[in-house]
Amino acid sequence: MTTEYRKEINRLYQVEYGAKPELVLRFVGIVFGAAVLYWHTGWEVSWLWPIGFCLAHVLYYLFLASRDEESSIWDVRIACLLFLFVLISFLWMPAMMAAQSDATLVFVGSTLMATVLVFLVRRGDTIGYLVAGELLVVCCMYVAVFIYRPALETSVSHWVSLMVNFVLTGYLAQALILSRQATLASIAAAEQAVQREKMAAIGELAGGVAHDFNNLLTAILGNLELSHELEDGAEKNAVLKEAHDAAKRAEAEVKQLLIYARKAPFFRVETDLSDSAAEMADLVRRLVPEHVEFEMKSDGSEMPVYVDKPHLLTALFGLVSNAVDAMPEGGQLKVVTQLQTSDGRMVMADGEDIEPGAYGVISVHDTGTGIAKQDLPRVVQPFHSTKPPGQGTGLGLPMVLGFARDHGGAIRLLSETSGTVAEIWLPLKTKP
Repeated sequence: MTTEYRKEINRLYQVEYGAKPELVLRFVGIVFGAAVLYWHTGWEVSWLWPIGFCLAHVLYYLFLASRDEESSIWDVRIACLLFLFVLISFLWMPAMMAAQSDATLVFVGSTLMATVLVFLVRRGDTIGYLVAGELLVVCCMYVAVFIYRPALETSVSHWVSLMVNFVLTGYLAQALILSRQATLASIAAAEQAVQREKMAAIGELAGGVAHDFNNLLTAILGNLELSHELEDGAEKNAVLKEAHDAAKRAEAEVKQLLIYARKAPFFRVETDLSDSAAEMADLVRRLVPEHVEFEMKSDGSEMPVYVDKPHLLTALFGLVSNAVDAMPEGGQLKVVTQLQTSDGRMVMADGEDIEPGAYGVISVHDTGTGIAKQDLPRVVQPFHSTKPPGQGTGLGLPMVLGFARDHGGAIRLLSETSGTVAEIWLPLKTKP
C-alpha cells in the first residue's frame, strides 16, 4: 500500500503546484485583492488574509515535497488536513465579505466563494474523508455568512436564503462525488490500458523468450548430463558451474519479465537513465526482427532520474514497436541515451513546453517511412493512429506522453521521409 500513498501524495502535489502560471496568478491575485480591500474598507485585518494564505501554503508545500517513497497513510492524512487548513485560510475572508451590508463586498465575497467551489470540483479528490472535509469547511463558511449577515426584511427572505444555501451545498456535494467517481474511473481505465500494452508487448516477446529459454535449457541439461560422465573433479565442477550460470540467467530473465508484467501503480526510484536503458537492452532487442539493424548507446553522462522502471520499459517498448512497424522492408534502429538542457522555449509533441533545466533523454531513431507533417501534431492524441485499420489502437504514443508528463517531462518527435526520432525527456532528480 506504500506505493498507493506515495501516488496520492504526488497527485496532491501536482493538483496544487503543478500549474505554475495559475499558482503565480493565485498568489498575486490575493495580495492585490487584499490591497484593494484595505483601500475600500480600511480593514487592518485585510492583510492577514494573504499572510495566512501564504503561510498555509508554505506548510503544505514543504510537507508534500519532503515525503519520500516510503509514504504512509498518516502522511496522506496529514496532507489532507493541511489542505483543509489552506482552504480555510482562503475562504474566511470571502465569507466575511459576503456577510456585510455593502453590496460590493457581498458580490465579491460570494463570487470568490463560488470560485472555490469550482476549484474543488476541478481537483477531483478521490479520498473520501478529504471530500467530506471540503464539504464541511464550505458548509461552515456558508452557515457563518447566514448567521452574521445583516437582518433580512421578512421571515420569508430568511427561509428562502436558508433554502438556497442548502440547495447550493447539496449540488456541491453531488458535484464532488461525481468528480471523484470520474477521477477513479479514469485512473482505472489508464491502468488497464497500460496493462494491455504490457501484455501485447509480452506477446511480441514470446518468440524470442522461448528461443532463449530453449538455449538455456539445452545448456543446463547438456552440462548436467555431461557431469555424470566425467570422472575428473575439476572438470565436473566446471560443467556444473556452467549449468548453474545458465540457470541463473534464466532466473534473471523470468524476474525481469515478472517485474515488467506486474500490475502496480507508479513506484519511482532514483536510477541512472543510461544504466536503466542498458538493463532493458536484452528485452528491447527481442522486439527487433532480424532484418532491422539494432544499436544501443549512451553519451556516457550521469543522468540520475526518479522514474518507475516498468513504466519506462513500457514507454520504450512503445517507441521501439512503432519504429519497427515503420520499417517493414528493414532498416536501422538506434536507441540513444544522452544529457540535454532545455531553455524553456522548446515546444514538445503535445504543443506544450517544458521547464528549463537538465534532462535525461532516451531517444529511438529509425530509418522508416516517417510521419506525415499534417499528422505530427495529432499522433499523441488518443485513438489517432497512422497504421492500417486493425494494426494500431492509437494509444501507444499518448501513453508514452502520459508517462513522460506524469514524471515531469515530455516527448519530442522529429520526422522526415528518411526516418523518425522519438525522444522521452525526463528531468534529473525531480521530486516528489
